[in-house]
Amino acid sequence: MLEATLLSLQTALVATIGMAVPAFLIATYLVRNSGRLAFIIDLIVSMPLALPPVAVGFILLWLFGATGPLGSLTHGLAFSWSAMSIAAAIVSLPLVVRAFTAGLAEVEPRLVFAARNLGASQLRATWDITLPLARNGIAAGLLLGFVRSFAEFGATIVFAGNIPGSTQGLPSAIFSRISAGDFSEAWALAAVSIAIGGIALAIHNRLVSHQRTRIAARSTSNG
Repeated sequence: MLEATLLSLQTALVATIGMAVPAFLIATYLVRNSGRLAFIIDLIVSMPLALPPVAVGFILLWLFGATGPLGSLTHGLAFSWSAMSIAAAIVSLPLVVRAFTAGLAEVEPRLVFAARNLGASQLRATWDITLPLARNGIAAGLLLGFVRSFAEFGATIVFAGNIPGSTQGLPSAIFSRISAGDFSEAWALAAVSIAIGGIALAIHNRLVSHQRTRIAARSTSNG
């Protein structure tokens, strides 16, 4: 149980860190643009929300498998721990991008524009203005991505397998215990999942609540 829990935590952490920058860049583009390209990007990024996770895992297995289009470039990726993180990141990315987009939408563009006019680079304006003002939305998005990555099962079991000690995370371990009829162990693993997920979601909801309070205060002051 400890091994599966640590593996899931490690997978979720790596997946969250790995998709943080891409999610921020995508969200920034979607906030600033509304043309056809933005629509297509949003559609592609959001696709994992519309597909069964098993289908996402199958597509990844086809792409990165030994006989897949990218198999020769990523030999040995499928059915490895890295495959767990990739599958979790792909499934979680839409949620993170949406949370980031909501947070970035509350940043007043005039502040960034003023900083650029005063000589600040785009990176400096992002670091000093955008990130601090959108911090609650960004933190909420990262937590949501972490929770979703931690709980991912369908895409992971297809792309990474269910190998004890290698790719058997907490969700896969629960599935294995249920299949074996070991319900007491399955309940113990489920309890660990509930505890970790509950703590992360409580922090996430707290951050979202703070963000809504700040938005309401701003609307009142503007009115």
